[in-house]
Amino acid sequence: MITLYQFKHSAFCLKTRMALHAKNLKYRVEEISPALGQIEIFKISGQKQLPVIMDENGQIISDSSTICEYIDTKNTNNSLFPSDPIHLSQSKIIEDWADTTMASVCKQALIKSALENPQLRAALLPNELPSSIRGIFEKLPFNNLSKISNVVLSNKSNIELQKILESLSKSLINKKFIIGESLTIADISIAAQLSLLKFPTSSGPILAGEGCQEYINNPYLENLFNWRDRLEEDLFSAQSQ
Repeated sequence: MITLYQFKHSAFCLKTRMALHAKNLKYRVEEISPALGQIEIFKISGQKQLPVIMDENGQIISDSSTICEYIDTKNTNNSLFPSDPIHLSQSKIIEDWADTTMASVCKQALIKSALENPQLRAALLPNELPSSIRGIFEKLPFNNLSKISNVVLSNKSNIELQKILESLSKSLINKKFIIGESLTIADISIAAQLSLLKFPTSSGPILAGEGCQEYINNPYLENLFNWRDRLEEDLFSAQSQ
């Protein structure tokens, strides 16, 4: 059985979990805590970035894109990489954009929201932290953090991402997949990064529905988040882990 080493709320780890479910592969999760946990994963994989998987033969694979490509070879069902060369190139371009440009802006937007929202800030902390320490983070001076948040995310990047996501949201009206008629790595990559803007049900009851209010309250993005939720529901209800 595959072992997935992850941070639960990492978009790249979510991308990997979605791919595992899409391919109907059994796996177990090892949750890695910051600091000490990262030292352990460095011993296993030689680097501190997650996700990392270990297959049934003890092979270690890191980087979500590399992992997804490996996962796709495990069986011939539900290929995440289209056989049509045009669709394949489109899906890989979208994956690369989601993993780089989109991921960077979404992360900045989440940091900004966490600085401004003490409840969100506390909810994002690892469960292993004592409640006393969690309380300290929740009670950090709001005014000072709010000022810092204004320089975290540039207005230009924020507006550009929202415009792209609005166009994508419109294109997915009455459409199930971004490319073609079946699930591809493009769908999984976009859906995973959206988790940083509005946490999905898979994030658990504390975080589900929370996130970046300016994106959540954007009516033009409602269809996109609904699409993401349907996609996750289909994947995670199909196979219980």
